[in-house]
Amino acid sequence: MREQATSSATAAAAARDLASCAPRILVIDDDHLHRLIICRAAAKAGFLPTEAANYEEAAKLTREAAFDCITLDLLLGAHAGIEMLRHLWTLGCKTPIVIISGCDPAVAQEMTRFARSLQLNVRESLPKPVDLGLLRYCLERLKALCDAAPAAHGLVRHDAA
Repeated sequence: MREQATSSATAAAAARDLASCAPRILVIDDDHLHRLIICRAAAKAGFLPTEAANYEEAAKLTREAAFDCITLDLLLGAHAGIEMLRHLWTLGCKTPIVIISGCDPAVAQEMTRFARSLQLNVRESLPKPVDLGLLRYCLERLKALCDAAPAAHGLVRHDAA
């Protein structure tokens, strides 16, 4: 019995160590189902997902923690994605961003151009409902980028103060 408890504790510690080494992804989406789908796909790709259901949660999390990747819905209820993009810009964010939004494709394209003009690291813009195969492919590419050389790809939340 004691051996089994020790074995379980060792396995739990190993899982925590592995999770702490996994790249962190912030999933910003006001739709619970879409957040769940994106988080599950991110976890399967090897990320440790953190959820934010609105602008306020996302802004707080990005001020308090570093993330290796961010997914962003452009329609966040009371706040537009442009506000989140401006917030990330004020932080000096260099983290890769994947826009996943159900807004008009022309608007999403314009927001992507705007974000890039702020020198934000927007890697992809995917429409909703998200194609799971395309999402997995995108997340796997980002995970490989994280694994290759995190510091070389600007995977830091913001510049050192």
